[in-house]
Amino acid sequence: MDEIFKIEARAIVEGMKLAWLKGFKQVEINYDNAMLIDTICNRFASISNIAEVRIIHEWCNKDWKVKFRHVL
Repeated sequence: MDEIFKIEARAIVEGMKLAWLKGFKQVEINYDNAMLIDTICNRFASISNIAEVRIIHEWCNKDWKVKFRHVL
């Protein structure tokens, strides 16, 4: 389970990097992994034992608006 979590978190990180490099200032990330979105949105990302989740937290603190939504 942790490996899938890491892979999916890495996909979000790569998407965030691309959006940042393209100059977007508002990003909405729709994702189907409810546990991952919950971890990010409930402020547990900064203390996660998964490096990719902590990186997402760091990217969220840049000068832009990032919104996460769980989709089915």
